[in-house]
Amino acid sequence: VIIIEAGTMLSQTLYEKLQRQEKIYISKKNEDRQILSCATLNNYVIYNIKNLETVLSFLYTINNKIFDEYYKSQNDFIDMACLEEIINIIIVLVKKHPKKILKKIIPHFSSEYALANHSLHVAIYSVSLAYFLKLREEQIVQVAKAAIFHDVGIKNLTNVIENKSAHLSFEDMRSVHTHVKHSMDIARKNGISEPHIIQAIMHHHESCDGHGYPSRLEEYDISNLASIISICDVFNALTSERPYRKKYSTFDALKIMMTEENMVHKFRKHYLRVFLEALKQ
Repeated sequence: VIIIEAGTMLSQTLYEKLQRQEKIYISKKNEDRQILSCATLNNYVIYNIKNLETVLSFLYTINNKIFDEYYKSQNDFIDMACLEEIINIIIVLVKKHPKKILKKIIPHFSSEYALANHSLHVAIYSVSLAYFLKLREEQIVQVAKAAIFHDVGIKNLTNVIENKSAHLSFEDMRSVHTHVKHSMDIARKNGISEPHIIQAIMHHHESCDGHGYPSRLEEYDISNLASIISICDVFNALTSERPYRKKYSTFDALKIMMTEENMVHKFRKHYLRVFLEALKQ
């Protein structure tokens, strides 16, 4: 007797092995249902909803596919239907595990600072923080979309700048700062027109002390969504491996964000405290 747990991804090898069994039959017309894809992602998640490590692996697989296609695209196309499926699942996960999601899922995050990983992680953090801040459902969806798109403009920067091991020059920094405009333009190309999402993408590097970019906005001129993404963006960057340093622990990353001179006035303090509480749950 062969027993395979519902939601298990069937590789081609396993599929062929099952076909050789005398009393097992898999219809050819249902073959596409065995493959993890945007269309089947929800089913895989439903059957594994209690296992966050497994669900995260599914999200990585589909999210990486989306970003691989995005990098290859000449017109910056992003599969929005697939992306919205990922966003819906992130929201379901946060609601299903409201007080445990980050504590349980962070240990399984990839430490590699790839654009696909970073976008997915920031989306998970942002949805969690928005949920703890009791934002409306509509705003939670908006912050998730903005989080996914916030750094996609990095595609237009050279790999030398993106993965540079030395400190960036002044000219390099000026180039890096343009990524927010590129990200906003790419979001619009892909049909995102909601002002709150566009604004959050454009302003996620603004600082409460007025020293951010591109517009040097101050705390209450920065939208709620941009303020959320700002915290989650920096936290994930600090807790990821970079060419020029090792990743920081969750504790050390928060300590840097809450105490270091160049960070302490950057974030909305109430949001940062709520984020800390979400991580402690």
